[in-house]
Amino acid sequence: MPETPDYLSDELFALLGDTHETAAVTIFLQLLRESPCLRNWLGTAFLEPHTRSRLAAYLRGEERHAGRGRHLLAWFAHASDARESFMAALARDHRPASISTYGGLTRAQVVRLIRRYQSGGANGTNLLPFLLIHAWRQVPNTARPNAALLLMGGMVLQEMFSGKPSSLQLIRHFTKAVEFFHDQPRGAISRMHFGYVNWWKLSVLHYMLNNPKPRYRTRDFTRHLASMKINIDPKDLRRFCQKHGIVRDTRPGRPKT
Repeated sequence: MPETPDYLSDELFALLGDTHETAAVTIFLQLLRESPCLRNWLGTAFLEPHTRSRLAAYLRGEERHAGRGRHLLAWFAHASDARESFMAALARDHRPASISTYGGLTRAQVVRLIRRYQSGGANGTNLLPFLLIHAWRQVPNTARPNAALLLMGGMVLQEMFSGKPSSLQLIRHFTKAVEFFHDQPRGAISRMHFGYVNWWKLSVLHYMLNNPKPRYRTRDFTRHLASMKINIDPKDLRRFCQKHGIVRDTRPGRPKT
């Protein structure tokens, strides 16, 4: 996509006045292109009448489900009911209440840590705008943003234009983050480039929420951060785990770090 203001203006004005659901169709096709899971679901489960019936009820607001992603698609297809019942019974009968599956922490404890690190970054700049802009900067100029970025961008703009007192503060935080990244080179980054002490820790905590384990290898965290082009010394990761009581995998014979 050419980086010219005129081109962008033309595109935006065309979408603002569009009556052919161009945006919806464009996003729908992008999602199909991006998600093999969604393509498979449409070609199999969606063909079943009971799946379409439950999906229609969900869209009308008549049914609700707390699942997300693949779990929600499975629920539409009635494929998750038996599995969820079995897993709930198994958890009640065989799992001690004291077991914590997030490296010795409970989910609630991990969420509290996330809230703490989200509270603010250096120089009064909120961490969330910083991380979101960093994620956008990983998208090549000629590529379209993925579904997650589109969703997050829409949520941020909705909050900015909500008229709430907090919206002005949010705009100021994003302005600070944009100014920080101005003229910064794209590519791999490290803590010294940012001056923030919390940004990578938040990424580690979100990785834990998405990958519950009784213990974690330092290498698991390092690889996750590297996939985001974030370079952190393993010693800092070990100190972080020790500080918050996150159990590391130190069993004999494990792969080192």
